Amino acid sequence: MKSIQEKITLLTTIAILMVALIVGGTAIFTLRRAGEYNSAQILHLTCEKEADTINRVLLNTEEAVNILADYAVERLFSVEKLAGDQAYRDSYTVQLSNLFSNIAENVPGTVSYYVRYNPDIMPPTSGLFYRRDSLDDEFEMTEPTDIKAYDKDDMGRVNWWYIPVENGAPTWLEPYHNENIDKDLISYVVPLYENGVLVGIAGMDIDYYTLVDTVKAIKCYDTGYACLANDKGDVYYNPNFDPGTVVEEMNLRGIMSFEAESSGDDPVDYYLGDMRKQLSYSSLVNGMRLIITAPRSEILAMSNNLTRRVIISTIIVLFTFLFLTIMVSRRITGPLKTLAQVAREINDGKLEVTFPKETSDEVGDLVHAMEKMVHHLKHHIDDLNSLAYHDSLTGVKNKTAYDDAASKLDSQGGEKEYGIVVFDANNLKKINDTYGHERGNIYLQNACRLTCRIFKGSPVFRIGGDEFVVILQGDDYDNCYKLLRDFDVEAERHNLETVNEWEKINIAKGMVKYDPETDANVESVFKRADARMYVAKQKMKLAEMG
Repeated sequence: MKSIQEKITLLTTIAILMVALIVGGTAIFTLRRAGEYNSAQILHLTCEKEADTINRVLLNTEEAVNILADYAVERLFSVEKLAGDQAYRDSYTVQLSNLFSNIAENVPGTVSYYVRYNPDIMPPTSGLFYRRDSLDDEFEMTEPTDIKAYDKDDMGRVNWWYIPVENGAPTWLEPYHNENIDKDLISYVVPLYENGVLVGIAGMDIDYYTLVDTVKAIKCYDTGYACLANDKGDVYYNPNFDPGTVVEEMNLRGIMSFEAESSGDDPVDYYLGDMRKQLSYSSLVNGMRLIITAPRSEILAMSNNLTRRVIISTIIVLFTFLFLTIMVSRRITGPLKTLAQVAREINDGKLEVTFPKETSDEVGDLVHAMEKMVHHLKHHIDDLNSLAYHDSLTGVKNKTAYDDAASKLDSQGGEKEYGIVVFDANNLKKINDTYGHERGNIYLQNACRLTCRIFKGSPVFRIGGDEFVVILQGDDYDNCYKLLRDFDVEAERHNLETVNEWEKINIAKGMVKYDPETDANVESVFKRADARMYVAKQKMKLAEMG
């Protein structure tokens, strides 16, 4: 007959084995799933980060041309006078040239800019054209191309005129070789209209290989790389394929689609030849797709290493506990079973647990220690939840909270009514540099305080150093235009009552409402609001310079 000690040892050993298998197996499964997710997030976030870097350059180009286009239309007396009066046309062109030269100098990657007039009502070489051979050179005035001298199908000569004019809207041109200046370019062109009559175009060219160099510099994992393609996956730049190569010619296996704005959180799984790979892509402002890809074995290398470590650690812990069980089995009593149950509940995330009555031995010490541990866990979890979703400086919600709110809006079914207001505190760097960061913090807090007071029915988020977002909802959504006016009135009143620059409120803002016809998600609404904010910011800067 087995002794009670042997029975306890046997039962305890079996229990420890079961717990080790369940907890260890669960830990391995969870860790592998989490590792796969985190590795995929590295690929996705790298792609999003690099796309944002490139988009900033493209958006700067858009903003520059849009500002010039708005100025050109506002300054135009009439199309008839521009077409019929050479002296007026020359004066008007000089005004545009002065503004455009100041703007172009501050737009990275620009190799040429131009304003061309409609050749159907004005001379075919009229307008202005500045170019430079390299980014280190100064812009030089060049004789504009004679638009009428070339057929509209001569894409290497006059595509920059006919494509945006036919579109009748601001247009990003695909990468092309401009035979007039013998350069590979990407161009942003805005047609100019006055009362429905085509006046001309304003455009800016970026050296295509400057963009390619940026893409070449992107690294991910050991052998991962980045490339550029269109929405069908056809190559603009790929270190392994020539430009113009289509997807069908690449020996790819897997579902490959680049029509969406991005691949989302989940990477695209595919085979290139016999190698299994994953990719993440994101749309650029000009419609191109930035793609980052790497072998799946490299993406999951960290996850696999951690899994092996967990297995080894689990085995070591298992044998350690088996040895200790034999050594201390005589001292195992009823309270320990209760503690085991409490430990399982804590492991499952349940912190509202009932501990056994404390005793004056080691088990009692353990009960007391576990009670303190649960108390501290509750305290730390509450603190972490608060820190994770709130901005410590302003007290409003942070970028993580904004991402959660955006995700919930995107997953919401049925009709949606919401808007987004993007705020940007002007001159924060100047205030920080001039008065110190403490005054800069006061500057941000004043801006945030007014924002919260005006939009008190909507959540306010600080998503960047000087950038805030309000998701309009309820009465704030219905009264958004009144609230924006109230904001301006209150800001002006506040500024009249203050003397110091760092106490004032100087904010550029842009607001749009969600439109199911054009907005696929919250990010699309945000981008439109952000674009309006940047336009407002540029106008404020121009007003300050004027």
